[in-house]
Amino acid sequence: MGKRLLGLRKAVGLTQVEVAVATGLGRPYLSVLEKDKKEGSIASICALADFYDVSVDYLLCRSPSPGRSTNHVAKDSDERALLDAWRDITDEDRSALRIALRNARIASRRDAA
Repeated sequence: MGKRLLGLRKAVGLTQVEVAVATGLGRPYLSVLEKDKKEGSIASICALADFYDVSVDYLLCRSPSPGRSTNHVAKDSDERALLDAWRDITDEDRSALRIALRNARIASRRDAA
């Protein structure tokens, strides 16, 4: 499972911290899972499968096909469009977008204070 988790995370260009924040799992826990040093709980495997939009069977290496579909992970059409766009842009554009989003969050927190 570790190789698949690592591959999925790298494919979307996210850090362990970003995945941890998005899934509610701890970064050290994700690291242990990616290194195959521990088996994940049912809840954590389901959270990761939902986040990466793959089947639990794929994560557990019981299926060769991830079964991806943005229709299941996205909450609405706007999120689905963002996910589709994210998957189509270059790594350089993803990096620039991450920086822009980080700056927007900082500005939002500053304005709220």
